[in-house]
Amino acid sequence: MNNQSFGRGGGRGRGRGRGQGGNPVFSRLGASTDQNGNIGSGQAGGFSQPGNGVPFGGASMVGQSDGPVQVSIKGCRGKPEASLFKFLNMKVERPVNATNVNYRGEIMYITVPSMVIAQELLKLSGIRFYGEKLSFQIKSHPVKFGTGTGTGSSDSASIRDRLIALLQTRADPQGSALDLSGLEHDPIVQSMGAGSLQDSKLFEAILVLAAQLYTNVVTISLANNSLSSLRPVANLGMHFPKLRNLSLMNNMISDFRELNCLSASGSKVPLSNLSELILQGNPASETELRQPNGGASYVEKVQQRFPTVSRLDMNPVTPRAEPGQETSGPSTQAVSQKLPFPTAQSFSEDAAVNELAVAFLAGFFKLYDENRSGLSDIYDSAAAFSLMVDTTHPTSEFARTNPDSQKRVDLATYIRISRNLTRVKSQARRIQALVVGKAAVMQTIAQLPTTQHPVQDDKRFSFDAWRVDVADSAQQAVVLAVHGEFTEQPSQNVLSFDRTFVLVPAPPGSPAAAIGSPCVVTNDQLTLRRYNGFHSWLPQSEPAPAHSLNLSPEQQEMARVLQEQTGLNVEWTLKCLENYGWNYQQAMAEFPQFRGTLPAEAFQ
Repeated sequence: MNNQSFGRGGGRGRGRGRGQGGNPVFSRLGASTDQNGNIGSGQAGGFSQPGNGVPFGGASMVGQSDGPVQVSIKGCRGKPEASLFKFLNMKVERPVNATNVNYRGEIMYITVPSMVIAQELLKLSGIRFYGEKLSFQIKSHPVKFGTGTGTGSSDSASIRDRLIALLQTRADPQGSALDLSGLEHDPIVQSMGAGSLQDSKLFEAILVLAAQLYTNVVTISLANNSLSSLRPVANLGMHFPKLRNLSLMNNMISDFRELNCLSASGSKVPLSNLSELILQGNPASETELRQPNGGASYVEKVQQRFPTVSRLDMNPVTPRAEPGQETSGPSTQAVSQKLPFPTAQSFSEDAAVNELAVAFLAGFFKLYDENRSGLSDIYDSAAAFSLMVDTTHPTSEFARTNPDSQKRVDLATYIRISRNLTRVKSQARRIQALVVGKAAVMQTIAQLPTTQHPVQDDKRFSFDAWRVDVADSAQQAVVLAVHGEFTEQPSQNVLSFDRTFVLVPAPPGSPAAAIGSPCVVTNDQLTLRRYNGFHSWLPQSEPAPAHSLNLSPEQQEMARVLQEQTGLNVEWTLKCLENYGWNYQQAMAEFPQFRGTLPAEAFQ
């Protein structure tokens, strides 16, 4: 990680003139070697037989009556199935409607509704998907799986194979995170003919198998599954005892009591290590947040069930207990978070991406604050912009006492064009709130209040930047997510913001290239909220050593000896001595009695 100063980047003018040719940030995707080859003799399936124009592999079946046809696909094993079927739909310009998805070795077998679709797929042989050439073949004698016929039926072994294939597309490379969102729309689940996820045992089967395959899962997303009850996933704690992060976003949970089956009040194996929970987009959370003092009561209802939660709906909250610690009720003592590894303020994939990010942000915010019309040169002609306003009150300890966080701020100017999808339910309104096209983007941001971003103070900003592949393109983009604050002018209101840019290389001869910008903005998403400070992303550090504080030599020696005898860190050593009026003997005599009441972070 290159944790370069944010504020200094613009001063050096880095990144200028890199939009043409050899920009290391936007290097072309390297074409993968086709190790899979083509089916049969090695001739590409896209060549036609002389005289009839029918691709190899399909001529002998032209006379068959229409009906379900099995097609094999080589070169796609390990690739996301949902992306593959979407890609095929686009290429054949009609829904492929693949069912009965199975694998044998490196080959995928699917069933399509008709010979017409099968032959359209055959014509695609040789096309690249995720860098690999695909090869298609129509099976005149369908391959059978398990006790099935190859045209719809499947035994338990085949179901297990399909669920394994599903999980392989849903797990991260480290096996620590599972994305089980939107399962009812997954082609593999659809190919199994599964009914409602709430009425079937499919969820339980997926969780059992996932727990066997991935033993170190700490993050699971169950978003967008239309869950009105959590009974289908009630055994999450048993299957994933290390689970720390859970998303239930955009389901249909209308009663907080549904959470009981995952908590100590309703489960023998609760989620006792849960640190982060996302409930936004459910009727229960939406209803609660509309109530007077909804933010506080919302946090209360969640932490009654999950006292270890320190982040709710992506906002920090004060936990009542440490992960793994049993608790019988509310605690008045806040437990601070302390990660077992050093944290960094920002992350960049490499030095080149970091250089681009620093230079872009310094230049962008300077124009945004001083000359917004000048941003026109760096937005793509088809750029998209959206703004989301988070109206909930921050609940961190910092926000509870900070005047800028407690100040009443009128957000009406922003709410008017807000595209908060958890609140804007109308599809027409969602489409209307998405600003598309350079001219529309420039007109929209020109209407927003004047701002001043404190870019000279780099600790007030954090950013993450990394490369991503661009669909159906040989180029790469950079995603740049920046978190920070700005002051409105002339109201002097301070707001926190998150802003995510998608940046692509500036085409030669474009306005962006003419002004020396290496990139153009294709997507700009801005999220605003009440001020919540910047301390959450500052690197963790130990308290100052005793000798650097304003202590007498005698007090320094007293603190050194007490720290050595008790194992307390510097901060708690000083607290202990101050509590007993710097009476070392009394502090040592009383220490064994209150040792068990101290939090873990009090010790070295």
